Amino acid sequence: MAVRNKDYKRIEIIDTAYTLMLEKGYEDTGIQDIINNINATKGCIYYYFKSKKEIAIAVIEEIIKPFFDSQWSTVCTAANPINEICKIIDDIYLNSADNLAKTGCPLGNLILEMSAKDPVLSNLTNEIIILWHNHIKKALQISKTKKIIKQELDESFVANFIIASFEGCIMISKSNHSKEVLKGCFSVLKEYLLLLKI
Repeated sequence: MAVRNKDYKRIEIIDTAYTLMLEKGYEDTGIQDIINNINATKGCIYYYFKSKKEIAIAVIEEIIKPFFDSQWSTVCTAANPINEICKIIDDIYLNSADNLAKTGCPLGNLILEMSAKDPVLSNLTNEIIILWHNHIKKALQISKTKKIIKQELDESFVANFIIASFEGCIMISKSNHSKEVLKGCFSVLKEYLLLLKI
């Protein structure tokens, strides 16, 4: 039971740090902020993590990366990968539009904030981009094999464009504090995806 309680406290620290970093950013989130939001002492935090950076690494590896992997891996197993990408975009809007317009994308936020400041965190976020890119690239390759999309398309470039457009939609939505802006941007992105079809 003691081990379970310890694991629970570690998870609580990571979850709280994730929420705070999403709201305030990595730089403006301190150890004391985490302590103030959970029932823990500084000693408790440092029992599990040596630094704020180590907590951020856990947030990326244990929350953000698994989320993106599970969210986008289905594009490779769907009967029609292009339709599946559109469905994911619709589901994200339906379930997360309010939060995205308020706080942005957790991955995109970290990339913008940390890419030039911390190579370790930057490499970890880039690994998620690569994972995401590979899922979409594979989905486009499958779509070519099934003759769903045009054969002359470069899957890697198109995958990059889809990711850039998706993140850009969220960034503009956050800047405007408007889920309607997000809805419009996502609609144009889906129109582009449908134009890839033969």
